[in-house]
Parts: sequence; structure tokens; C-alpha cells
Amino acid sequence: MRKTLVMLVLVLAAGAALRGDDARTRRIGEQLICTCGCTQNAMTCNHVGCPVVTQMQAEIRQRAASTDSDELVLQSFVQEYGTQVIANPTHVGFNRIAWIMPWVALGLGLALVLFFVKRWQHEPAAAGMAPPPTAVQARVQADIEAATREFLDS
Repeated sequence: MRKTLVMLVLVLAAGAALRGDDARTRRIGEQLICTCGCTQNAMTCNHVGCPVVTQMQAEIRQRAASTDSDELVLQSFVQEYGTQVIANPTHVGFNRIAWIMPWVALGLGLALVLFFVKRWQHEPAAAGMAPPPTAVQARVQADIEAATREFLDS
């Protein structure tokens, strides 16, 4: 049992070493989009014949190995490739709209639904349709019909 556990740990460690991606490299790579136009994560782009993924992954690994902060590494990619390389928009300037608008749209949609539900609940009966007769109205109608029959029979 112990040998199996040791073998499993060695196999997992060898697989991680062959891949060469440490946690920082993956974290930075997940925040970047491949620039080939496939809109996939830069570390997991599986676009067949992608002309830029290998170069971009090598750059990510190289810059992640430096002592620069993650934010500085991401900013270097923005300077080189433009803002479209960032997977999540930043929380500054015009990009705030990308974070705020889904919530605003959700709120407006809920308000619109509530408005129409309340409107339909309180809507009066459709024109041309008489409301159902009450007991008094039904009795009066029966008396009128009885009186009409008596008059016609006499």
C-alpha cells in the first residue's frame, strides 16, 4: 500500500513537472485571452493550428517567473496586446458599465415583470362582457319573465 502511494505521488509530481505550470503561471494565464480570435483562455486554447498560443504561453511562463507582481505582469500584456487580452474588464472608467449593466438590466426586467403582473391582476373585466348576475338580479329577471308570460297569456 505504501509503495502504491509513493508511486502515485511520484507520477503526479512528474506530470506537474512536465507541464511546467506553477500556480502563479496558471493564475496569470487564466486572466488572459488568446489573441488568435478564439476568445479562449490563453493557457487552455485548443484552437487547431493556433498561431499565437505557444508564443503567448511561453511569454506567460517567462513573465510569471519574474519577481514582478501579477498586476504588473498583466499590465505588460495589456501594453503589448491591448485591452482585449484581459479576460475580465477592469473596474475603472468606462469598463464599470460592463460590471454594472447586467445588474441594472436584471433590476429593470424584474420591475417590468412586477408592473405587468400587478396591472393584469387589477385589470377590469373586458368590455362587452356582462358581469355575472347577483342573486337579486337573477330574482328580478325571473319576476320580469314571469310577469311577461302572464301578460301574454291573458
